[in-house]
Amino acid sequence: MRTPVRTPGTLVRDLSRAVQDSLDVAVARTPKGSALHRALRLAARSWATVWLIGVTALAACMAWVGALYLDLGSPVPAAAGAIITVALSLNRSLRSGLSLVGATAAALIVAFALYQWWGLHVWTVGVLVIVALVIGRLMRLGPEGSLQIPVTALFLYIMGEALTDDLIVTRIVATLLGVAVGLGFSMIAHPELPEERMTDRLSDLGVRLGELLVAMGGASQLTRRQATEWLTEARELGVETRRIGEELDELGLGRRFSLGSERVVGRAIREQYLLIQQTSDHVNAIARRLFDATSDGSVRLPQGVGQMLSSTGTAITAHADALDRAIVDGDPATGVIEALEAVEEDRTRSVEELKGIDDTNALVLGGALVSEVDRMARSLFR
Repeated sequence: MRTPVRTPGTLVRDLSRAVQDSLDVAVARTPKGSALHRALRLAARSWATVWLIGVTALAACMAWVGALYLDLGSPVPAAAGAIITVALSLNRSLRSGLSLVGATAAALIVAFALYQWWGLHVWTVGVLVIVALVIGRLMRLGPEGSLQIPVTALFLYIMGEALTDDLIVTRIVATLLGVAVGLGFSMIAHPELPEERMTDRLSDLGVRLGELLVAMGGASQLTRRQATEWLTEARELGVETRRIGEELDELGLGRRFSLGSERVVGRAIREQYLLIQQTSDHVNAIARRLFDATSDGSVRLPQGVGQMLSSTGTAITAHADALDRAIVDGDPATGVIEALEAVEEDRTRSVEELKGIDDTNALVLGGALVSEVDRMARSLFR
């Protein structure tokens, strides 16, 4: 793997990460249930939020000072721009910044033009809001950017004659300054880079899916209670998978605003997410079939089929453990390839075993599980 370049932002994130690690160690060493343990656990869980709040406040202060130093008049737009722009990823920060600049410029122009034409009246407020919302939609600034235009325009509209060309330019420049400061502080807004954070979450999710599949394959005698617990856990993992997908969309990893290696890594993370999503769907389908099979009581799972499920779970876990390498290098680890070969062998044995079974229900269940494993194995092979 390539050695990451050390930058001031990296050093600051390392400082925050060191604090987080220290809090985690302190939580592990204190007696569970004690007041100190609860306090340290709350501090450990809240540290990332506290860090983001502190970074945002510092960014606002720096933007304020910069606006005063450049004599841009009111420093409020610069501070507000920095607050809105600071985000947990540079991609998301850039999108927020561009949306803010576009919304501010549009609001200034709309407010200035309407005041020059009609002046300040009660009925013009409604016209201003309508025009501002339409412009926001046409500019495709998204829900947040579209709402920023009428809100900003209303605040500026009451300035009347004070709204001059120089003020418009000054406000736009101040907003640009705040966006630039916010972009810079977004690089240290979280102890981990978004790519690292999402890779860790996907890896953890993959390990848990693999472990669940191993547990299913290890039980030769299936009970209704076991099947219910597995189905519940599989559905919870499915919900978590969808939440990660929503966060990926929010961060915008691999999208058009990403640059260089960040875009390549972002796309690789999205590909791995799709793989984890497919795996989650297959695990849910297997859990559902086992649940349905136990509707009339306990069911004995053919030994070969159980071994096939366990080896498939082992392969998924091996892939999840090597996820960072798959994302950075694009090549599967040797352990993943070996685990997939074991899945193929166990699949062959389970099919042979199913051919000699007279129980129709067991045969249908086994055949359905083989089909699900085939789909998962093909996805991992790709």
